[in-house]
Amino acid sequence: MRCKTSESVQDLRHTETGETMQPKSAKFFQFFAVCATLTTLLSGCSGANPEASQSPSASASDEMPKILPMTPEDAKLVYKEIAKASCNAAQSLGVVESTDTYTLVSVNKDQNYKDFSAAYFEKPDKYALVWELDGLHSCADWYSFSMADEAGQEAPIEVTFDETDATFTTFQDFGEYGTANYKIQVVDGKILTATSLDPKNEMVGTIRYGQITDADRKILVTAVDQYIEGLDG
Repeated sequence: MRCKTSESVQDLRHTETGETMQPKSAKFFQFFAVCATLTTLLSGCSGANPEASQSPSASASDEMPKILPMTPEDAKLVYKEIAKASCNAAQSLGVVESTDTYTLVSVNKDQNYKDFSAAYFEKPDKYALVWELDGLHSCADWYSFSMADEAGQEAPIEVTFDETDATFTTFQDFGEYGTANYKIQVVDGKILTATSLDPKNEMVGTIRYGQITDADRKILVTAVDQYIEGLDG
């Protein structure tokens, strides 16, 4: 959870790299070649032919796509699109992000409660509002990319890809505020889990897009009501 809340909450997700110059057309085809390699993986193998899997002559190597390694530059290009898709889904469908100690809920603008849309619950009994979407795992990295694009700069986030388990690793240095180092699992082209690689802050965040339950919404309602009561008191 990256949170700017109504109370002081430490950011839990806290370099520019040199770039070899290539013709724009080469970069264009390089990017889509990498994306094509990962299409089956990121879509959960939804494009597989069920009849082919039943064929006795089909081997495991024929059925499973080959995951190729990527350079950090390639990984960053692909991960940028994943970060964008994740944040778009979070904003349009709503999202629930949870670990073993907290649950964060963000609803879309049509489902807000008293003009508030995001809050979290931290065990055992703490409720607080989330004021910025960059406090969400599903949106934080896309905010870094999009803000850098607006400024005409390279996003200050390092990305690598591990073809052995098809995960991305991200690293960002926030100076005096610390660093963020995460291992990212992707399903259907969106971030599914974010595992902190900081030994002092071990956690695994799981992300669910849409399907906001009554229990999820209760977190938002409780946090908003408590906040308003505090203002009135």
